[in-house]
Amino acid sequence: MLSNVKFIFYVLALITSICYSEKSITIKVFHVFESFGTETQELKNSIIINFDSNGFMIDSTIFSHTLPLSKKYVYVSGPNEGLKLKRKYDKEMVLSYKFEYDKLGNRISTTLLGTNDSLYWKEYQKYDDSGNPIKRIRYNPLRAVNPDMMNKKEDAGEMIWGESYEYDSTGTVLERREFYNNYVLVVSTYDLDKYKKPTKRGEYFDPSVILQTIYFHNNDNQLSHEVSVGRLGRSFGSKTYEYDILGRRINTVVYNENGTIEEKFSTVFDDDNFKIYDYYSDSLSNLRTLREVLLNNEGRMYIEAVLDEKERVLEKNVYYYDNKGRVAEVRQYDMIRRGRTGDREIPIRVNTYEYH
Repeated sequence: MLSNVKFIFYVLALITSICYSEKSITIKVFHVFESFGTETQELKNSIIINFDSNGFMIDSTIFSHTLPLSKKYVYVSGPNEGLKLKRKYDKEMVLSYKFEYDKLGNRISTTLLGTNDSLYWKEYQKYDDSGNPIKRIRYNPLRAVNPDMMNKKEDAGEMIWGESYEYDSTGTVLERREFYNNYVLVVSTYDLDKYKKPTKRGEYFDPSVILQTIYFHNNDNQLSHEVSVGRLGRSFGSKTYEYDILGRRINTVVYNENGTIEEKFSTVFDDDNFKIYDYYSDSLSNLRTLREVLLNNEGRMYIEAVLDEKERVLEKNVYYYDNKGRVAEVRQYDMIRRGRTGDREIPIRVNTYEYH
């Protein structure tokens, strides 16, 4: 079954793929339950996304609404006369993402903040001349405390990222340093043959590095595969991608740190029937789950169903749009433990979208 994180990811990808003229979007996440025949929608979380004048997302903040700020008893008169426990709720910031872009609109940095603006990590992305992402690196600035790894060029100024090259006295060893906000995070050492062809000898990662991913593209500028490493260069595995003649991704293969297949994701586009099928299988190609998406007449997601290997429906999401074609509401149903009132299904979660 899809987790809440994956569900939110799908919806965010759906709405941020469209360039909105609004300054912000508020997503309210309600949990729905039924008690004594009464359906109640309780606000649990909200997400506020802000955009700049060019339509680029500049920050996204997740709030929790479940923390009671005060509890007290009040006296109620009338049919329900007596003491009643009253709770006052307000939102509390849980996580906040902040984004920066270059002049071409490419996202070059992401910062994750927690409560009281506590810094969790920063992430930087590099691009090639065609605008394709070629590298992503995430690190914890609080662990970057080695003064020897600071970029000591006084005339470097403040920059998002840069590189410096140094050779040994023989000219046969090359050291490349990559620095981000003037802090060196990666040092690569190469041996040069007589034709100056480099062969990588080793790579040093600062202890503050959490994740580094390198992206590779084919001749059509499509992402063909990626390789990830974690702390101190430990392999996280890799992924490969395939596309159809229309440039749509149809296959993803996930490899573990030993190069063994771990998961497979395949997509089939049924254009005649406005449907998309996602198949998720394990390393032995055993089907684990199936995601089926029905599109509406405008080609937008309408009904999303998640099925198990026996094609039993586990979860269903229904998408609603406003008169401008924007996502207005998403209702999520648990088809295993679903509640019913008569013939009516009760969703377990409802997301509403407000545009400002």
